[in-house]
Amino acid sequence: MAFSMPMRQGFVTSRQHTISHVHIPPTDALPALLFLHGFPSHIPDWKHQIRHFSSLGYGIVAVDLLGYGDSSKPTDVDSYRIRPMGDEIVELLDHLGLGQVVGVGHDVGSTLLSRLAAYHPERWAALVFLAVGPPKLGTPFDVDAINSMTKQALGFELLGYIPWLGSADNNAQAALEKNPGAAMSLMFAADRASWDEWFHPLHRMEQFVREDRRVPVGEWYAEDLQRLHLAAFGARGRYTGATRWYRMWLENRFAPDEDGYGDAKITQPALFVVPREPEAGADQQTQMLAAWALDLTVVKVDSGHWVQLERAGETNEAIEQFLKKL
Repeated sequence: MAFSMPMRQGFVTSRQHTISHVHIPPTDALPALLFLHGFPSHIPDWKHQIRHFSSLGYGIVAVDLLGYGDSSKPTDVDSYRIRPMGDEIVELLDHLGLGQVVGVGHDVGSTLLSRLAAYHPERWAALVFLAVGPPKLGTPFDVDAINSMTKQALGFELLGYIPWLGSADNNAQAALEKNPGAAMSLMFAADRASWDEWFHPLHRMEQFVREDRRVPVGEWYAEDLQRLHLAAFGARGRYTGATRWYRMWLENRFAPDEDGYGDAKITQPALFVVPREPEAGADQQTQMLAAWALDLTVVKVDSGHWVQLERAGETNEAIEQFLKKL
């Protein structure tokens, strides 16, 4: 069934950025769920969750993060620091008249959500992290050290794609916008082994995209989502945000905002839905999150990175059962 997305709305923040979002008020005395996507994604990739939880009476707020979809796409890297981006999300919640909500984040959206939990702890009834278990605040990002360590342990660099995506010359942005179909086929690949060959190792994603290669796309990423993805990312300027996000990480521009928050804890109930394999990766992600999430429930699923798409039913069930216990 094709995805009939609720109409996007635009909210202009105090920084004069437009945040594109979908808002569905609750139909029962239930909380609103705030959905924060990852890379490279946008609102429609939450279609299974929007359908399911709105049908149960939960409120829905799903946003195109800054630099993505129909939201503003500033070129200044500092615009993508996590704290000011998070402040804009809180402005949106205030605009919608929402107090406490349940945050649901995937990938970089999980990291943004975890920082929001530290900077604005009063806004969260509960937190749901999908696929990525963020480390506590004050953790520096050293991509070279991570890649060196994982090269020895795994035989390839785990984050080999990041130096290219975040390169200061913006060559990655131009290549991604020239060959968006190649990037989409890799990011939503049917075979998880494609990531070990072409996404994780150093320089391989760049080669894949520049050569306009293809691998089969997962059946779970249906044709309607593929069309919407190419419309969102396949034009000039559409990868502005994604590449600036990674440059911000590479340059640790988030670090000054995290000073003084190294002892922050997530005290709200938290759920982590994580791919079962590779087991070492699932365990490491869980340990990082458990170190500062004091009330953590972990659910493992047989999935690749896109748990909310690949195992939509299981992921929705895990979230639903978690919410019933609040």
